[in-house]
Amino acid sequence: MSDLGLIGIAAALAIVDFMVWATDPVIDSGRLPWSIALAVPCVGTLAVIAVAVRQRHLMLALTSLAGTSVVLTLACWAIASSLPPSFAAMFAFALLTTTALRVASAGSAVLLASLAALAVAAEALRPMVSAVAYLLVACEGAFSVAVGVGVYLRWSDWRRVTAEEAARAHERLEIARELHDMVGHYVTGIVVRAQAARHVSERQPAAAAAALQSIETAGTNAMIAMRHMVGGLRHGIPTSPTSSGAAWDDIDRLVANAVAAGEPVHATIDPTLRGTALSLVPSVHRIIVESLTNVRRHAHEVTSIDVDVTRCDDRVIVTVSNDGLGSPPSGHDTFGIIGMRERAAALGGALVAGPAAGGGWLVRAELPIGHPR
Repeated sequence: MSDLGLIGIAAALAIVDFMVWATDPVIDSGRLPWSIALAVPCVGTLAVIAVAVRQRHLMLALTSLAGTSVVLTLACWAIASSLPPSFAAMFAFALLTTTALRVASAGSAVLLASLAALAVAAEALRPMVSAVAYLLVACEGAFSVAVGVGVYLRWSDWRRVTAEEAARAHERLEIARELHDMVGHYVTGIVVRAQAARHVSERQPAAAAAALQSIETAGTNAMIAMRHMVGGLRHGIPTSPTSSGAAWDDIDRLVANAVAAGEPVHATIDPTLRGTALSLVPSVHRIIVESLTNVRRHAHEVTSIDVDVTRCDDRVIVTVSNDGLGSPPSGHDTFGIIGMRERAAALGGALVAGPAAGGGWLVRAELPIGHPR
């Protein structure tokens, strides 16, 4: 129906209200002023006009309709008299509530439905002149119940959609983090070793052959890591900051592989930690992996890389430092640093990464010790 049609119906019903109420003895005798009696149909008509012209006035229209309905009910109780129901107000109520259900957001729809319920309750508590009036109000109440059910269903659907979107966003973040941590580590190693092989291929054939062997190993490990991740996704295995299953031995192998590739890595792990299988070990492993990867990508003239994992009360302190030159491009955090911070935060810890006081680069993470696995 067009906006002009809605306004025409509201105006016609308001005229009917005027004609019916003009002959009502309560108003005709002056016991109830015309200004109060006709407020409801007038406001109802104006509300229809406001919503027909600009739907964003829904809140104001319903608030006005509910307020005038309450005022008229209080006035009727004050003089202990009754009035016929307002057809214009009923039409406005039906139009406003259905419009609210259709165009308002889930949160606004709940508030608008509450205002509509207030208007209906005020009219239901008003003394009625006949059984027909009670029947009309009962129909209005049934309509409001139907609208309330619709609002609840819409709110439930909104919650479901919001939860699904949040779950998908979390899954995308985890997949991106897994790809960056596992595959990026190996690919970076392949690139660095390929560059080294290219530089020594003519002068030192044996060194070039060793570099090619390490490239093959890194490529194989990258494929294994990729298959492991894809297999976990296919079988519904959740990815999380502690889901990789890494142990202290994996950290030892990581350091040993870096040393074998010619990187000046020196690692120290607190002996008191080695005897326990903590749930945060996979995150420690990933932080070290990403830190070493960033050294390969961004640092130059590196002569020392120190990895230190210690226990301090109920926290594990992980530090990875190097004395090289270089930093993330443009001074901004890389995806790797962001991912490390997210892993630490997911465990209730914190991570900082930046230039070290004496030169080079420092990554430091504090992770609370949870229950042993």
